[in-house]
Amino acid sequence: MPAIPPPDSPSDSPTAPPASKHDDAAGDGSDTAFDVAVARMRDALERSRSDKLLALFDHLAARAGDAAAPSEAQIAAEVFADGRSAAHRPDANVRVYVHRLRRLIETEFAHEPGPRLHLPVGTYRLVLVDAATPAQHEDGITAQPPAAPPGTGPARAGVIAVVAFLAVVAVVLGSVLAVRWQRGAGDRLDGAAPWSALAGASRPITVVMGDYYFFAETPAPGMPARLVWDRAVPTREDLIIFQILNPETAGAVTDGDQHYVTSATMTAVATIRAALLRDPAFAQRPIRLIAASQLTPDVLKVSDVVYVGQLSGIGSLLRDPLAQASGFRLDTGLDSLVDVKGGKAYHSDGMELRDERIARRDYGYLACLPGPAGNTVLVIAALRDPGLREMAELATDTGRLRGLRRGRIGCGGGFEALFQVRTLGSANLGASLAVDRPTRSQGIWDNAAPAPEYHPIAAATAPAR
Repeated sequence: MPAIPPPDSPSDSPTAPPASKHDDAAGDGSDTAFDVAVARMRDALERSRSDKLLALFDHLAARAGDAAAPSEAQIAAEVFADGRSAAHRPDANVRVYVHRLRRLIETEFAHEPGPRLHLPVGTYRLVLVDAATPAQHEDGITAQPPAAPPGTGPARAGVIAVVAFLAVVAVVLGSVLAVRWQRGAGDRLDGAAPWSALAGASRPITVVMGDYYFFAETPAPGMPARLVWDRAVPTREDLIIFQILNPETAGAVTDGDQHYVTSATMTAVATIRAALLRDPAFAQRPIRLIAASQLTPDVLKVSDVVYVGQLSGIGSLLRDPLAQASGFRLDTGLDSLVDVKGGKAYHSDGMELRDERIARRDYGYLACLPGPAGNTVLVIAALRDPGLREMAELATDTGRLRGLRRGRIGCGGGFEALFQVRTLGSANLGASLAVDRPTRSQGIWDNAAPAPEYHPIAAATAPAR
């Protein structure tokens, strides 16, 4: 079973906020603005329910005023040390979590007009910057504002001011006309199925990311442990069963409560969240982001749920009702959907490319189900990452959504649609509708889906994917 880079580790135990210290990076001498921004970001991280991210953020916020920024080794020792051997590579954990935290900070303050938090690339110092300050991207390139034209005198400044004023007026009028045209054309997200099923409610929207469980394996005594994903051990409970049934090898595997989210899932979630925040019907509603392994019955009951991810990472709480409602079955290889009634298989070519000049296929999936408590469950998924990126774009494009069954209102009692996605390497090149049909939604929350045949001993020899 191949080693996997250390993934994310969501948990439910946030730590207390630290006292705030700040060497004012915005240049305005205001510690209050830094404290407000820290409190806002901390609240967002608490909703994500990841204690490691929260602990990292608290540590960086507490040391923001130090003369020297904390080093990677210091963060590993003070935030990620858990008494395990060095084989778990805490330094890699630091880089993974700092990358995630930087992305979350950028997302949280993306539309902030005033001072905002910033975690620059190449340092572990949390700073406060003005929205106009150039931000350094992940590739290390700093976006610079355009230079002022030479020879700008007072008279010319007056002409420029007039031109700028007229340009602003033109932009405002253009925006008003564009908004009116979009509303007239029904291009708002809440006016298209399936999103219209969520419109008009005040309950929170919970975006659920598909994730995968990893456990640690020590191949031989004295060798470093490695993180492994095995589809025969999808949860930590399955690992416990494996350890009970195989006591002679139980010591070679340990549970670190590690979960992994693919990069395409995070990109798709960002696309969908941005679309919801742009729509007045959803912008004022709480939008929470959690992993599938963190979804609980209580959350499922009180919120509208939008699952985003590969179909194989959906989790049993949503997978069982979907399996009863859908006319498709996910095969054991996790790379094909089979039409239960006709037996037709829709197979993804995945990422096993021998010639990148040849366009290949993936399959995207969109479903809408009535929830268990008068709420709505949307599923935006695919077999592999290229299809998922395409589905995120499709699901937020009202023009393409209108291509689904005409006359449908909201969920229409429940429906599913399958799209063939054309890919080239890891890029998606468009999608065509393959199946669009109603689902069997009656009683899906009352009856358990048939349990798959379980072979726990096979986990010792089954190859990890």
